[in-house]
Amino acid sequence: MLRTTLRPARVLAVAASGALAVATLAGCSGGGDEDGTASPTTTAPATAPATAAAEPATVTWDHPETDGYVLSEEPPTDTVVQLENTDLACIYQLTHEVIPDAGIDDSTYTDTAIENATSALGEVAETGRDDSAIPSDAGALAAREVTLSARSGSQELDVKMLLRASSADQVLVGIVHICPTGTLDEAAWDAFVAGTTLHGTTATTF
Repeated sequence: MLRTTLRPARVLAVAASGALAVATLAGCSGGGDEDGTASPTTTAPATAPATAAAEPATVTWDHPETDGYVLSEEPPTDTVVQLENTDLACIYQLTHEVIPDAGIDDSTYTDTAIENATSALGEVAETGRDDSAIPSDAGALAAREVTLSARSGSQELDVKMLLRASSADQVLVGIVHICPTGTLDEAAWDAFVAGTTLHGTTATTF
């Protein structure tokens, strides 16, 4: 019974990790030049610096112990740390995906990744977007927090996504929280985010 109640969140969690992977590709390859000409096979604008980009950062996460949550033995991908609460049917994800340096500022890159990720998720509605930060060992990493209303099968779900694209580190990092509609605890989300630490990145401000 418990596994059944958690299934919609797990299904959406798989979709979310896939959507973030798609977002990293679309965010850099689906854009165009200033005249609107699409450049689907180009990973950086022609005006990008000629110097070679650094290697992608090696990213790890520390996360707080959270009552009722256990580490999933079967996360969607090896770039996702997933915590599950069967009683609440809720999931946390700490995720990272490698991205190319797209030659655009990180604020624009982050917003583009959000748009692509939410589009890839399908039946979702954005209900809020705010500036926030991810704690990292380099300092507070400026990020974008998005609130979504989603559906998985017949189940309606609330989703929080805290994302940041860092061209300097060549990674898209994020924290995702998924719960049945009306049960996502904002105070618990804030405490979880505050208790995490991202390791391996160098960026701070946008």
